[in-house]
Amino acid sequence: MNRLFAMCLEAGIASLLLIPAFWGLNRFYFRNPNRAAVCLVFSLYLAAVDAVVGLPSLLHFRFEQNINLKPFQYMFSDCKNSLLNVLLFIPLGFGLTVLWKRYRSFFRTTLFGFGFSLAIELMQMFTRRATDVNDLMTNTLGAGLGWCLGRLLLRCFPSLRPSWKTGELAVVLAVTFAVMFFVQPIPAALLRGLILFPD
Repeated sequence: MNRLFAMCLEAGIASLLLIPAFWGLNRFYFRNPNRAAVCLVFSLYLAAVDAVVGLPSLLHFRFEQNINLKPFQYMFSDCKNSLLNVLLFIPLGFGLTVLWKRYRSFFRTTLFGFGFSLAIELMQMFTRRATDVNDLMTNTLGAGLGWCLGRLLLRCFPSLRPSWKTGELAVVLAVTFAVMFFVQPIPAALLRGLILFPD
């Protein structure tokens, strides 16, 4: 229950920080409120992924090796976890395909999903979470399924035009990471202390 509360708290605080951040970015970078709003939604998804998987932050950064490099070990006996890993990355593949024209390619989208998942698994070595090759496989599968859904949407609504500006993706990733690593942990820790351990 405490873990669920912590995830909701972290995602909620991230939302309060990312909304004004993207409002400012719209004035100086996007210059298109609709585009900024869509990129904000994608950023909020990334922040939620951060909260769910438990990435390191400025306040929680400690190397602890817990690695599984054996493919398929416990994957089928723990079907629920495997399914959740697939579902977690479907929005990633979907968002990439619908928002940026470069990721209309299945290969590029799944490669991005693989790289993003690999980054998460490597960063989890600096938390108490396990680094697992099975998570890498199921996350990549989820990104591929998300690409399929995104392509289906684009076929149904051909008027949708993904942006050519793949630099937007780098901006979204950088802003989300900066907020989640440097800023969000401080108010989250303060509020967690006040709510769970009040005076």
